[in-house]
Amino acid sequence: MNLVLDFLTKNRDRLRLDRYRVPEHLTSVMLTPRFRASRHVVFLILPRRKTKPVLVAKVPRLGDRSPSLTREAAAIQAIQAMRPGGFESIPQLVAFEEYRGYPILIETALNGKLLDPTQVRRDLEGACELALDWLTDLPHTETRGAEPDWYEKQITQPLHAFATAFPLSPKEEQLLAHTQALITPLRQAALPLVVEHGDVSHPNLIALHTHTLGVVDWELAELQGLPACDMFFFLTYAAFAQSFARTRRDFLVPFNEAFFGPDAWAVRYVKQYAQRMRIDVQYLTPLFVLCWARYMSRLLLRLHNDNPQPGRVEPETAAWLRGNRYYALWRHSLSHLDNLGWTT
Repeated sequence: MNLVLDFLTKNRDRLRLDRYRVPEHLTSVMLTPRFRASRHVVFLILPRRKTKPVLVAKVPRLGDRSPSLTREAAAIQAIQAMRPGGFESIPQLVAFEEYRGYPILIETALNGKLLDPTQVRRDLEGACELALDWLTDLPHTETRGAEPDWYEKQITQPLHAFATAFPLSPKEEQLLAHTQALITPLRQAALPLVVEHGDVSHPNLIALHTHTLGVVDWELAELQGLPACDMFFFLTYAAFAQSFARTRRDFLVPFNEAFFGPDAWAVRYVKQYAQRMRIDVQYLTPLFVLCWARYMSRLLLRLHNDNPQPGRVEPETAAWLRGNRYYALWRHSLSHLDNLGWTT
């Protein structure tokens, strides 16, 4: 019996697993995510001789206390408390505690059909509508009623961390300065601060049997995050899926087709999101550029085990980030601002 199953067996009554309809006889399937910033092993907990998981467990590979798992546990617990009855579209927290020297995060499983690239290609409009409905249904707070330091936390600190850790070339210093100048109006903007997931893409998306979107993996979550970024992220994932994108060069073509020029197909979903969330169209461009700049900063933080003040990255890591698709999206966005679909 592995670590997670042993923990569930010995703590079944205390965790009240019956309320989650978890049977006594369980088995598990272990997944090891291969993307570079991943630091966890994932266990799907299934009833014996069944194919649908009832629980999901995450365990750090090295056994250390994981800031990202701590953030995920706190986020899903807080979000579920924001609405009477909670949200069926996100997991429920079952346990987050140490067992035999390993922190273990246990959540309820969401079951349905993965909204993978194949499914997106089959029904692009349906996938986009699912994401739009889900994102605009999440709780949000106006900036006037938010924490006073929301701008520093959500914008200033991530960009500062990136500038401090990354060995910027002269051209990259100009790009970062351009980004900072572009986003300055957001400080005084009347924006909704939203529950932000941070990675609304495959394999985190599930089309639930209730015809709604289910979203897992809340390690990057912000309870008062920036609006529109999750929408931009999903639409970019959908664009990649449509084009079978595999390489960095492949990614820029569908990205451009989705957001730039008078025929950009994703713009109608961006405008619908802005209308539902009451976001002035003038703020879409700075939010769009900021989406990719913040994601690069988050990648660096995850590579440094979520240290908010990481040291200078090694040349190998810098080269890897420069070859990352999101670095390319950031540069492309800054170079084609006047051609964004909502500005033409």
